Amino acid sequence: MKKKLIIIIIVLCFLGVGIYIILKNHNKEYIEGEMYIKNGNNENIFAVLHRPRSDEKIPIVIYSHGLGATYRACGDYADSLEELNIATLCFDFRGGSDRSKSDGSPKEMSFLTEIEDLETIIEEVKKWDFIDQDKIILMGSSQGGAISALVSAKRDDIKGTVLLYPALGIPEVVTKWYPSKEAIPEEIQMTSNITVGPKYFLDIWDLDVYSIIKKDEKQILILQGTEDSLVKPNQSKKVNETYKNSELYFIEGAGHGFEDEQFTEAFKYIKEYLEKIDIIR
Repeated sequence: MKKKLIIIIIVLCFLGVGIYIILKNHNKEYIEGEMYIKNGNNENIFAVLHRPRSDEKIPIVIYSHGLGATYRACGDYADSLEELNIATLCFDFRGGSDRSKSDGSPKEMSFLTEIEDLETIIEEVKKWDFIDQDKIILMGSSQGGAISALVSAKRDDIKGTVLLYPALGIPEVVTKWYPSKEAIPEEIQMTSNITVGPKYFLDIWDLDVYSIIKKDEKQILILQGTEDSLVKPNQSKKVNETYKNSELYFIEGAGHGFEDEQFTEAFKYIKEYLEKIDIIR
């Protein structure tokens, strides 16, 4: 699914945004840049900006990855969004994975730290003069979808939100796993790429995600695989029913992620959604 890109020049930039690479595909140029964004505690959040070259201000999608994943999870989405003249910022949550390039330990990561990270990213993007500040979109997959949903509900500077198999059921699952806070272990391996600590569970123990997201009056797009064994289809149905203004589409045969024809179908819905909320025409 990834496009074949040709590097035509590499520019070293010492203005706090790391290395820029100018890429060319189908006679159109793109800029890809690595950067570290500081949070309020002077901790680094690693991010990669995919930016179409344009003389006009452009929309941006901020992509949040799932539990144990990294910024690389947004690659295909970034490639496809570039063709629509939309920038994408992909980043690593602090402690979001054993492979994260951001600061922080997985044992100190939780929903609340990831909410802080996403809000830090949004505030940074709002400083960029090449971005249309009325066209900031959140997109997230799995736990990143849950974080995107929770942040979207808090803010009025977000134009729209795309949730890919959002794991908003995690807080409910945690209280089923453990009968009390005292029963929470010192660590637990959640995936092959991440072992979390008690903070992960304690921070979401009393978190009522549905009471938060139901306040979001924006148009929301939800995409869900019919064969997803991690985020069940009924979970996304519940999320859709909670929102006041959302659309849910099922990708037939897809599991916890969209590949090949499934990705093509999913991105068709994303493009239609972006047209509906006036991000593109």
